[in-house]
Amino acid sequence: MSFGFRVSKVKKALKDFLLGATVYDTILDLREKRLLTEYMLMTVVLGDMFGFTVSSYYRLKILPFWVPRVQAWRDFMLKERDITDRLK
Repeated sequence: MSFGFRVSKVKKALKDFLLGATVYDTILDLREKRLLTEYMLMTVVLGDMFGFTVSSYYRLKILPFWVPRVQAWRDFMLKERDITDRLK
């Protein structure tokens, strides 16, 4: 192993460590918020499955984009929750 290769491995390890120590938790939180926002919009669009009636012309335009994710959304909405789900 050459010295340059070792230095690049150390730089990569240091970069990965700093990324994990500083912004990784923020990235996970943003992904979760994005998913919850998407599920909220899906509730507006597909809420008729659960009895939430929201009539809108635009939800029919959005519907084709969410058809592949309907099963995951349905499982999320019908999952039984308790207070321990809020704890991380």
